Amino acid sequence: MSETCFYCQCQCADNVHYVSFHTNGEEREETLCPECYQEWLEGMKG
Repeated sequence: MSETCFYCQCQCADNVHYVSFHTNGEEREETLCPECYQEWLEGMKG
């Protein structure tokens, strides 16, 4: 089953990552492809 990346909207067949975003007191889980996940990790490092 393929997933759609939350950030770049590509279709990912495998190796997807699920991350939690917190906004306005709510938590939501989104799917990121491996490339976008790496960028997200780099952004978390500062």
